[in-house]
Amino acid sequence: MPDRNAGTPRIDGYYAISAYSQNAIPNQADQVEETNRSKLGRSASMRLPWGNARDILPPSFLTDNSPKKLRKLEKREDLAQKIGLQSENNHECFRYASMAFRANFFNIMSILGKLWVYLVTPLYLLIFLSLSPMLGGNGETWSEYVASMVPLDFVLLLGGVLLWFVSFASFRIFPGWLLKAGRGPEWEFNRRTGMVTVWKYPRKLPFMPRQPPTVIEKPFYEFDAWCCARVDRHGSLFDLVLSHRYSKLDVTVGDILGSHGHPNMCYAFWDFIQNYMDVTRPLPDFPLLEEYRHLDPVTAEHDRKTGRPERYWRDMDMDSFKRKVDRMHTDVTIIDTAQRPNLMEEKLRYAS
Repeated sequence: MPDRNAGTPRIDGYYAISAYSQNAIPNQADQVEETNRSKLGRSASMRLPWGNARDILPPSFLTDNSPKKLRKLEKREDLAQKIGLQSENNHECFRYASMAFRANFFNIMSILGKLWVYLVTPLYLLIFLSLSPMLGGNGETWSEYVASMVPLDFVLLLGGVLLWFVSFASFRIFPGWLLKAGRGPEWEFNRRTGMVTVWKYPRKLPFMPRQPPTVIEKPFYEFDAWCCARVDRHGSLFDLVLSHRYSKLDVTVGDILGSHGHPNMCYAFWDFIQNYMDVTRPLPDFPLLEEYRHLDPVTAEHDRKTGRPERYWRDMDMDSFKRKVDRMHTDVTIIDTAQRPNLMEEKLRYAS
């Protein structure tokens, strides 16, 4: 069995012995049974290969944190810390914790409103104008035509704007009430320790205090990434799930992205996770982690050698940022995940 520490830097004891390195994955026990996927489930899923990860990530990781937004946030107090959110995205760990139901409800309202404005409203407006007095020649005036509109017409035209506005106004007027932490963390990838932690919460009974969660911790290299497909009325949707190879434990990391109509977003997220956890590589270079780069020894050394500006993203102009986003979209489109060999097959034999 190879030395677990070979190829893994230990800078002043900063990284734990268990920290993940692609070059130092130990041989592992063969998988006896695939407990997380039935035969039918495997037919609609793809186990993603380990290794050969590209410097790539879901484009939304960029667009959600533009330079303009980062500069604004620098001037404000840390709202996440103030309201006790338990998500954590920094040089040590990448942790997901859901918001309270009220925040998710208004967030979904905002998303539906935007989709409505961009899809339903233009289509119905086109139909509305095609039947207008100017084109129909039926003798009606514009005022008569508008007066004849039924409530459904107004809903189809303006419903999305109303949903969008209500959500926006609610977050502006009642941020203290809406922005509340949910039940607690759901999962965490820890770069320093190389471990994946999952919180399992018991069912909440009415009129009873919530019981503490069960906390499960496993080495990162014992998980396999699955791109899982499902079909609904809108077509095929793809989610990324990490499944523990030797137990019935799933980590629904796709929660942070949502479902996508193309598997490439799952491929890009899997590459990002591998790069984030691998302590032989610097942290993935994207806006959200920029302020923490100097705190990670491998990343700090990389930035010193390459001369990377400390405020590379925060001081970037918007035109340059848009080109970066466009380039990332292109890289995700041509990603080669499905053609890569699975390097983990050198360490064990899979059950399926």
